[in-house]
Amino acid sequence: MKKQKLKEYNIAVGEIGISYVFDQSLFHNKIKYYKNEFVAQNRTEIKLNIHHGNILGNSEKKKVFDSKTNWSLYCHDGQYILQGCSFDSSAPPEKLIVLMPDFKSGDIYFSDEGFYQSSPFDLLKHTLIQILMIILLSQNKGIMVHACGIEDKGYGYLFLGNSGHGKTTMARLWFENQATVLNDDRIIIRLKNEELWMYGTPWHGDFEEVSSKGLPIRKIFFLCRGKRNSAVRKNAIEAVSMLLSRCFLPIWDKKGMEFTLKFCAELAQKVPCCELGFVPDESILDFVRNV
Repeated sequence: MKKQKLKEYNIAVGEIGISYVFDQSLFHNKIKYYKNEFVAQNRTEIKLNIHHGNILGNSEKKKVFDSKTNWSLYCHDGQYILQGCSFDSSAPPEKLIVLMPDFKSGDIYFSDEGFYQSSPFDLLKHTLIQILMIILLSQNKGIMVHACGIEDKGYGYLFLGNSGHGKTTMARLWFENQATVLNDDRIIIRLKNEELWMYGTPWHGDFEEVSSKGLPIRKIFFLCRGKRNSAVRKNAIEAVSMLLSRCFLPIWDKKGMEFTLKFCAELAQKVPCCELGFVPDESILDFVRNV
């Protein structure tokens, strides 16, 4: 029997590494690689084996969470299973991630139809990989927030907001003035060397420039549109409430939620937080620098 040639490819987001293992000959030209951003060389937190074939349903699965749209999470035989469709969908999912109970290894399956008809399998950008990252972060590692992250001459500014609050506008304004945009929509926050750091992710909004780098957060701003530029300092209780409403919460996991609440409280205590009203022009840049 011909020996299977396996290839291992590592990526990292927010210093959390994922290792993909797959049959090099079978997956030739079907895997999308990243030349620079998000490629990892160091230790990875989880190893995922990639397969394709028929994905069979299971009548004994126990629902954990259902988005009612494009993903759901359930348990079977002690394993956690992420599928790319609603829990109650009658059609088999095109993609499935099976996770071991310790979240250190697992398998990705996708259907023959999805494998042969789709464009190259993206190692990062599928919705299930985002949900996997939220799960990994909730294991005492950090949080993911709806935010635009900016590096301006070594200073890290975090602008949090939900849809329509101005995250992409803020990204464009800073980018046009030679700042680095980590991401305009999804940012990871972790504790590193007793400081709160923010990291770029590949899961952007309308602004496609992203960076994998991380740096300490100097200021946090909760965005709102205004007739003039203004900043109102928020106390810790107010800031925690505003953080949670802009955070990707692991609501299916009690311990994960307890960690997230504690993490947001620490973040609000350590980093100055303001509600930022702004006019969408370059005047907001110097205003932010001087808050």
